[in-house]
Amino acid sequence: MQNLLIILVVINIIGLAATKLKKKPAVSTEGVSVDSLQTAMARSKNERFALIARFFKGRKDASLIEKNLITAGMMIKPSEFLAINLLFLAFMVLMAIAYLSLKWPNDGALLTLGKRSGFFLFMFFVGWRGPQMFLQMKANSRRSKLEYQLADALTIISSSLKGGYSFVQGLDMAGKQMEEPIKSEIERVMRLIQLGLDTPKALSQMSERVNSYDYDMTVSATNIQLTVGGNLSQLLEGISNTIRDRIRLRRDVAALTAQGRISGGILFVLPLGIAFFLMGINWEYMSSLFTEKGLYLVYAAMTMQGLGFLWIKKLLDFDN
Repeated sequence: MQNLLIILVVINIIGLAATKLKKKPAVSTEGVSVDSLQTAMARSKNERFALIARFFKGRKDASLIEKNLITAGMMIKPSEFLAINLLFLAFMVLMAIAYLSLKWPNDGALLTLGKRSGFFLFMFFVGWRGPQMFLQMKANSRRSKLEYQLADALTIISSSLKGGYSFVQGLDMAGKQMEEPIKSEIERVMRLIQLGLDTPKALSQMSERVNSYDYDMTVSATNIQLTVGGNLSQLLEGISNTIRDRIRLRRDVAALTAQGRISGGILFVLPLGIAFFLMGINWEYMSSLFTEKGLYLVYAAMTMQGLGFLWIKKLLDFDN
């Protein structure tokens, strides 16, 4: 009961802190110098959750969260995301304690203690890693969209260069013709260039935000060409063709491995479907699995199912 009261107090404190997460109004950047912009950015670095920021400063998880937030296009600070993550973790821990207290009381047996500990650790893992896994999926999804749009954007820039426009004008033209999310990234580069930042630095910042090999390759080649000179239109056209070939190869691999992925999904779902089917038509036959000895078999089957799923996923993963 004392643990429950402590968790409720923590929930209230984090909830009050989360109310500070308010969206700031947009500010026009017209007529703003680079120095004034940097001063404003320095003022905006004041953390709402200074304690969380200091605790996670320099940790690998915090650095990964910051990169994923930038790639996903989510305009919140890592400390704010970690505050939301801790709030969700506290909620899951509270749910676990409430469920264990009501539905799974402790009778002093070693087996019951192990079951309670396993359930609590599972809920703790979901509470801590769940938001981060969601953020990783969102960042990967946006990165994939940006990679698929890059070839078309390079084609537009190359065509504009052939028509006599400068690289910046071609970049602006691509930003106006392309759709999200690459449109917002190009517009951000254009705003930085208009504020006085060098074109290579603005492109390098875009590459760091996207965190993609295709963008790193494109930006590196473009910056070298802008520095030493040469036929930039031909270079961008060649990079565009290379990216299209990579996308085509990726789709071919996905088509060739489709049978294996479907087989893995069927092998994972089939035992569960048969179990629910038998439970519906003959509960007395399946009830023996929910005895003390039968649960060991259920746990062993679930463990082997999980290991088999991870093994098939690793066999079909050609990117890593």
